[in-house]
Amino acid sequence: MEDNAGNLIRSLRQKLGMTQEEFAHEIAVTVSTVNRWENAHAEPSKLAWKAIQDLARKRGLTDDVLRRAGLPAE
Repeated sequence: MEDNAGNLIRSLRQKLGMTQEEFAHEIAVTVSTVNRWENAHAEPSKLAWKAIQDLARKRGLTDDVLRRAGLPAE
């Protein structure tokens, strides 16, 4: 599996134990948007990446996990 944005998002969402619907709701996007990201039909904007990072931190993922997922730790 290559490390494209879709695979990173899917992996992160699964680590959080969330469905696409739950994940989408938490970061204020549609389920179809999450689906398009995960299937590499679109990529998240900078604002969406920030929301994804904030959610991961809120749910207890460490900066180390975020870095390994390809997301910059702040």
